[in-house]
Amino acid sequence: MKKLIFIPLMLLSLSAIAYHHSGEELSPIDTVKKAYSTFASGDTEAWAKLHTNDLKFTVHGKLPHSGTHIGTESVIKNVFEVIPVHWPKFQLEMLNIDSVEGKLGTTVYVLHKLTAEDLNTYALHMFTLEGNRIKTFSAWDDFDSMRQAMVKN
Repeated sequence: MKKLIFIPLMLLSLSAIAYHHSGEELSPIDTVKKAYSTFASGDTEAWAKLHTNDLKFTVHGKLPHSGTHIGTESVIKNVFEVIPVHWPKFQLEMLNIDSVEGKLGTTVYVLHKLTAEDLNTYALHMFTLEGNRIKTFSAWDDFDSMRQAMVKN
């Protein structure tokens, strides 16, 4: 009788542990999606937790937020705080997302519809992940359209 009670209790414990851990482990695509949702909601603390401490965040081009920013604090200050100043109503609509395994580890590519006041274009973003955290980000946005739509201060 003890064995009959022990086995179901053990199975119940194992499934509770598996469920608990499954909630913490996001796929690379889900990690990237969560990064976008925390960015969109302004939850920079949750956004930062999805990235490595040595995050390398590159925005190509010659815009106010362009450059290579190291660490989440640098990104928040030099990119996230700059975007709404120059592109009011900035929004990204995810059109496609895909991940591949390669020499860099897991790489996630995202195609967006990028809109803001007087801006309607596309953006391509690339992420590399280390474990289940984002290590690098690169943005290839339509810089010319962004420059033309930019609010000058």
